[in-house]
Amino acid sequence: MQARTRTAMLVGVAMTVLAAVGVPAYFAPPAHAAQAITDIAYAPAQPAGSRGHLLDLYQPSTGITPRPLLIWHKGSAWTGDNGKTGADAIADIFNPLGFAVAGVSVRSSSQAVFPAQVHDIKAAIRWLRANAATYNLDPNRFAIMGESSGGWLTEMATLSGGVAALEGTVGTTGVSSAVQTGIAFYSPTDFLQMNAQNLPTGGLDHNSPASPESLLVGCPIQTCPATVAQANPMAYVDANDPPLMFLHGQADFLVPHGQSVLLYDRIKAQCGDATFVSVPAADHLMVQVMDPAHYGLQTVRTTTDCGESVGTGTLNPTWANFATFLRGGLKMGTSCEVAYATGAWDGAFNGSVTIRNTGTTPIDGWTVTWAWSGNQQITTAWNAVVVQTGTQVTARDDTHNRYIGPGSSQSFGFSATATGTNAIPAEFKLNNTVCTRVPA
Repeated sequence: MQARTRTAMLVGVAMTVLAAVGVPAYFAPPAHAAQAITDIAYAPAQPAGSRGHLLDLYQPSTGITPRPLLIWHKGSAWTGDNGKTGADAIADIFNPLGFAVAGVSVRSSSQAVFPAQVHDIKAAIRWLRANAATYNLDPNRFAIMGESSGGWLTEMATLSGGVAALEGTVGTTGVSSAVQTGIAFYSPTDFLQMNAQNLPTGGLDHNSPASPESLLVGCPIQTCPATVAQANPMAYVDANDPPLMFLHGQADFLVPHGQSVLLYDRIKAQCGDATFVSVPAADHLMVQVMDPAHYGLQTVRTTTDCGESVGTGTLNPTWANFATFLRGGLKMGTSCEVAYATGAWDGAFNGSVTIRNTGTTPIDGWTVTWAWSGNQQITTAWNAVVVQTGTQVTARDDTHNRYIGPGSSQSFGFSATATGTNAIPAEFKLNNTVCTRVPA
């Protein structure tokens, strides 16, 4: 009786902590004028009155369109149907970078057991993709992020694209549920090994019939290994998966650090694309995983194309680095150079712009933006589709030249009118990344 009571108390405490981690106020993000649409039903409520089939969508008030999308789901040990909570704070970080953000809720384990939660996240992705044109989303650039049970959902969505058995029939069907990249924080993977991986000082009894994992799959996990195997993200790993970053604290009391070690080893064995950031002394909280006190101390393992690199402190867990990773996974480019030149005559001039991908990931589809300081007005263009509104100029690829490999360039040109000064634009952005200007 005492042991049973202690287990129940520990499970209750763990669920309370897991439900609270979310995206807390310590982020202190900059304010922004996002356009928020809340409580969008991506599928009918199940059961009636529940919140598990709702999403919130946050759009930048300005910037280029269509926009890449970042999907967020917070952890709750699968006990809550409010996983979209905290998406507003994520939007405060990523809307100014040109990303739309969707906070997505799925059903709790008390409302439906696995694989319902995976069916739900895939239904939300399908709905967002089917409605991409309505909300100015780029259907080819969907990313997902989550922590704890939300990290598990992130890994399942990222690694199981195209797995028919996990699609389900919730909501919109007939549209791809794939995402192009993901970032997961301290996610469980192989439930059956969690007890053995607990810290020497203890941890949650994951084998208990009342554990979050047992409640998710609808049976004590050690009694239904076949079902548990289907809930293991590692079961879906192959060499064609999108790039995945995952982070885990070495002092995690609730989800053992070894769970991410298992996933990384599996992806490496399958010649997949993964970055694993292992943070010393961090527990099951984003504030600890991202604590600047650990910068330079974390172990970073990266595997791609059957190769591996291991370093210490080579990638600090910062929002800037997460944004760079997402941009690379979405093939937006992570750094760039622009060379700008003009040839003028009375009242008019020709301009040429050469954009160079100085990052290590390819760019597949590009948009270059700048603002004039004078009264320049573009009249025609070649090798790009150019639109000018006031002083703002947006130049998009002309389809045939949408791809820019690492170290490669594309160029386009235009004719324009101008009177008075004709200064070089102060700043060029490529897919919302500020480029370094170099001599033409």
